[in-house]
Amino acid sequence: MSQNPGNKKDGSLKDFWLGLGISLGIYLLGILILFMNASIFFGYLCIAIIGLILFPIISFATKRNRLGQGALIGLGLNVLLFTACFGILITNFFGG
Repeated sequence: MSQNPGNKKDGSLKDFWLGLGISLGIYLLGILILFMNASIFFGYLCIAIIGLILFPIISFATKRNRLGQGALIGLGLNVLLFTACFGILITNFFGG
């Protein structure tokens, strides 16, 4: 019994974790930039948004489906983590 019927090239779980790791690495780079040099953070944020959107698109276009799935989950985690951090910052800024 074959584990890969029809020899489909969807990718392995290693590709999935690679996509997730790259996406979360982009988030961690943003946190590092925020702490080290906050003046360039919004420039980084614009570049990161474009990168996080293009990464899954390119992955699916090149038929690396598992990499794209990991990138999409990483994109969702990035959205949740960035909104949580900005919510904490805004709450502390306005004294709420």
